[in-house]
Amino acid sequence: RELSRRQRRWLELLKDYDTNIQYHPGKANVVADALSRKSGMIAGIKIKEAQKEDREI
Repeated sequence: RELSRRQRRWLELLKDYDTNIQYHPGKANVVADALSRKSGMIAGIKIKEAQKEDREI
């Protein structure tokens, strides 16, 4: 399959590093899923804290 321009740029950038890039399909990539969910939880916590201090929020 042909690489996109973006993929070629990334490949050019990463070629000087010793890397091991592995593909994990969506459901198998639980670490990325957990990290993305955690950031959403943190945003929710900050909103709740702000609401305690400012009743107009």
